[in-house]
Amino acid sequence: MEKQDRIDLYKEALEKWGEEAQVNMLNEELGELITAVAQFKRGRTSHHDVMTELADVFIMVEQIATMMNYDDFEKELERKLIRLRDDKLRNDND
Repeated sequence: MEKQDRIDLYKEALEKWGEEAQVNMLNEELGELITAVAQFKRGRTSHHDVMTELADVFIMVEQIATMMNYDDFEKELERKLIRLRDDKLRNDND
């Protein structure tokens, strides 16, 4: 699904269920991802289960970004990625 289609879908979800419910859902999905990763590290769940929870968190993060201002989110994401790249290059040269 293209970015604009996702944003439109998130807006519909926010309109249907409301911002507070979606923030609560983000918290729930984050908890499920934490649990899945911990269980994966102990060999108690599958890679697929972790990917499923990761996808759920990604969707909720994009929904909250849509709610707050997706353009601001993208700018901050780009800033952080550049910082990560620059830190890696700086550390590789040490």
